[in-house]
Amino acid sequence: MLGSAPVARRWLLIEHPGPWSRDHLETPGIAGNVARAIESACAELQGRSLLVRRHGRRDPGEAPAWYAVDTAHGTWVTGTWRTSDDLLAAVAALGAPLTHSESLAEPMLLVCTQGTRDACCALRGRPVTAALARVFPDEVWECTHLGGHRFAGTFLSLPDGTCFGTVDLPNAVAVVRSHRAGEVDTTHLRGVTRWSPAIQAATGSVLAVHGPAPITAARPGTIDVVSETVTRVEVIGDDPLPDTTWVEVTAEALPPAPLSCGKGPGEHTAYRTVVIADPR
Repeated sequence: MLGSAPVARRWLLIEHPGPWSRDHLETPGIAGNVARAIESACAELQGRSLLVRRHGRRDPGEAPAWYAVDTAHGTWVTGTWRTSDDLLAAVAALGAPLTHSESLAEPMLLVCTQGTRDACCALRGRPVTAALARVFPDEVWECTHLGGHRFAGTFLSLPDGTCFGTVDLPNAVAVVRSHRAGEVDTTHLRGVTRWSPAIQAATGSVLAVHGPAPITAARPGTIDVVSETVTRVEVIGDDPLPDTTWVEVTAEALPPAPLSCGKGPGEHTAYRTVVIADPR
């Protein structure tokens, strides 16, 4: 599961009550010029977009919100929307306004519940959402697809950008609490979204072997791309992790398997890790 988190440094979250289309950018109110602007901005700024909604009912007279979040700095820009022009302003905020923002983002827990994309995300995600909302009522949102339906229930913690999977009703709250206590549960860790899959796998493996530790205790140093499938990652560690650990990550093609509910088998990749001596 390490290395399976979606890759994005910045996230654009648009509150939308639904129903959500299978492709969230084809949802009414988002499709068309707004969707094209979102796709362009995300491609340029290493970003991704999600539609989000509060678990349970909301005040229908309240304007929906949007959030542009930078996981590297833990900052955000926020606003509300009613028109396509409002949403285009949200897209613009993903760029220079977010780059220069000094507004620290509040914690958010985004649980994938998009049944129009993968039925299992809704079946497994909604109980997780309910469990988390009872403990963290102001932080929990349902969201569109986070990828990796085979890891449902899955959720994204912002602003740090840590993604978890195979979370269920009994363990959801414990996974969040251990993460926030600086003892990330690597059995449910998919990765930190601002890093590539190889870096996600390398840092996660060091945390698994030498932790428990905060997710921020492991970060990439030198990256050596050996081949199309092999990457060597220098992981810089803070206490209690070693100062430096070199990890060789191999992208391994797995036998075809269903990648989405209702679809036939498709190719997918796992990331195998092994600690190596300093190659320099």
